[in-house]
Amino acid sequence: MMLSTLTALTLAATVTNTETVHDLKPFGGHVVACTEGGLELFTPAGRPVRVLTVEDGLPSHYCRALESTGDRLFVATDEGLVSLDARFQVTPVLDVRWQALPPVEDASTPDYVSRLESLASVLTPGATYTAFSPRFAGTAEGRLFELGTERAWSLPGPVRFISDTRDGVDVGTTEGAFSISASGRLSALRDVPTGPLSFTVTEQGVRIVGSHGEVHAWETESVPLQAASAPKGATVLNSEWAGTRSSGVFKLGPKGWRRVTSTGQICGNHITALARHQGRLVVGTFDRGACWQREDGRWQTVRTPSLPSDQVLGISSDGPNLYVATTYGLGFHDGKTWTQVAYGARNPVALGKLSVLNVSQMDEGVALVDGRGVSLVTPGTAPLSLVKRLPLPTEWSKHPSVGEASGRFLWMGSEDRGLLRWDGAKWQRFHDGRDLTDNWITALSTDAQGRAVAGTCQDGFNYFDGAKWTRVRAAPGLPSSAIVSAALVPGGALVGTLLGASYFDAATGETRALPKLADPRVYAVLPDGDSALFGTEGGLSSTAWKAVSVPALTQR
Repeated sequence: MMLSTLTALTLAATVTNTETVHDLKPFGGHVVACTEGGLELFTPAGRPVRVLTVEDGLPSHYCRALESTGDRLFVATDEGLVSLDARFQVTPVLDVRWQALPPVEDASTPDYVSRLESLASVLTPGATYTAFSPRFAGTAEGRLFELGTERAWSLPGPVRFISDTRDGVDVGTTEGAFSISASGRLSALRDVPTGPLSFTVTEQGVRIVGSHGEVHAWETESVPLQAASAPKGATVLNSEWAGTRSSGVFKLGPKGWRRVTSTGQICGNHITALARHQGRLVVGTFDRGACWQREDGRWQTVRTPSLPSDQVLGISSDGPNLYVATTYGLGFHDGKTWTQVAYGARNPVALGKLSVLNVSQMDEGVALVDGRGVSLVTPGTAPLSLVKRLPLPTEWSKHPSVGEASGRFLWMGSEDRGLLRWDGAKWQRFHDGRDLTDNWITALSTDAQGRAVAGTCQDGFNYFDGAKWTRVRAAPGLPSSAIVSAALVPGGALVGTLLGASYFDAATGETRALPKLADPRVYAVLPDGDSALFGTEGGLSSTAWKAVSVPALTQR
């Protein structure tokens, strides 16, 4: 079913969630929020203005830190470091994956760029750097390095704050606050708030922010501040502004903290499943449940306890009913209520394992795929009614990974034994060597005509036209051989990798890379005519997959 006209118009080329905030800075007459869905701009009064994404030139939606020299805003993202001018035009600075930036202090823009280049030249490559001071660097692995020396310390949790002191250094991690003397002796502050912790520098000193919104001063005894608080899950405090882990940006007013990040956003950025249900786009995520877009463009979210788990593995619709496969069972919606169905609990359809890998339709019914077989249920009815249980061959793999059904065919992939196909009467096996590039199947898409595309963990993908296999281990248009999603389209297939997406033309055997998406890690693909929706780890993207043919010029 096609998206409704209104919904299609309100779905932008890139859709992200900005509710995870890592930093806040005033710049260019706005307050800029550094989020995992891009840079969100607010007026000084707290009105949302716009969100800057990869379409505006950002290397990645995952913003980690901000620093301003006055005329430039420096932005650290997961795919590079850039700067923005007062019109928010993006300029690349360094190809580094830092999650922090050194303090600007009083440096001019040229001096700060020079400082960044010097820092990059002395840092040990390979580590994920999460905090800096003039003399030290901290990492996501809980390591603190003294720059220019061989000294290093191991600390619990990622390093989030470093401050050089006269006698050593103060270090904050997600799990605690520590001081290191000039001799290298490590001591921990007592009575810090409940973690994970974040740290903020204010005019009154360093503030340690706990996960429940409590704020402590960085002092010997970590004395709580009188009447000091922050929104729950706060990650950063900046004057009367606060950013949080899952609720966006808040502004402090006469009546307390007020959320200013827009509600009704897409449920999460790490998208794992896409489907359509009664004309609406439905999105499943890695850890934030599922949501669908309403006629007004806003998103409605469903999470536990309506779903067995917020980790969604697949979504399907048979018209009246919506099925959400999760790691802890099936979420079933009959148009009125949600019902949980799971192995070992309420299980009227004979599920054989806790995780439901996929839900799809075939001639015999709606196929609920788990790691031990398939439960076929009657479409369009409530409550669920079992048609039959189809077990997997006992001598096959004990590690099924993916499954999908269409027409009379049911396909199952594994981590070690390749593919199985049920044709309504018998099972057939496909293995590496003759059929597949590898037996570790990570992505699968099938159709009623018997076609299939199967992606592997690190050896490309395999296309089946109903009679023979085409194996593509590597190709100029394939960004990566690590395949994590796939979808059949007329004449070929779309494949999502950890470095981008591609279109495979079955007639020519050519693979063509598609334009840059919200994030290079593409975990879900939903074709829609000559374009497709791509669910990535950094949001939702829409782009054309079919090459636009240019008509030949006619001579007059």
